[in-house]
Amino acid sequence: MAKRFWSLGLYVLGAVIVLGGAGCNGGLVSATGRSPRAVQQVPSPINLLLPKAMNIHPFTQTATFSPGNSGIHARIQARDAYGDPTKAFGDFRFELYNFRPYHQEKKGSKIAGWEISISDPKQNLTHWDRHTRSYEFKLGGQRELPTGTKVVLVVIFSSRFTPRITAEREITAGE
Repeated sequence: MAKRFWSLGLYVLGAVIVLGGAGCNGGLVSATGRSPRAVQQVPSPINLLLPKAMNIHPFTQTATFSPGNSGIHARIQARDAYGDPTKAFGDFRFELYNFRPYHQEKKGSKIAGWEISISDPKQNLTHWDRHTRSYEFKLGGQRELPTGTKVVLVVIFSSRFTPRITAEREITAGE
């Protein structure tokens, strides 16, 4: 009797798992309120060369591109499974926040945001810098930040080939 009850319990548990996971994305919703993009499977070993992590290069800084057009000169480096710099095809979202000293969460109010797609090979090559093996973005359209002002730059990379990758860095204006 106990054996039959145990088998029935496993059967019900299996059915709940199968039915609960069918046709859903695990309840994940992006910041925009939409379900995240499904990740397309890439065969091994090619998948090892896709971006797994990302960092904001130390050369990233505030900049004045022309009179009245300031912003961030960002350099982003994608890294593969081996930790080597690699190319990335997808969409970058940049968010700039005021820096909050003495807080656990350093991001204050949002100052600006930019979205740039480098899914197209020609666009991708336009932003690629062979010398630093990183992507270069001139994120303008902002007023100049006073020298010494600290901000937080957040970068979100999404692609149909990889899960979402994020990075953030504190930047001091004029340094």
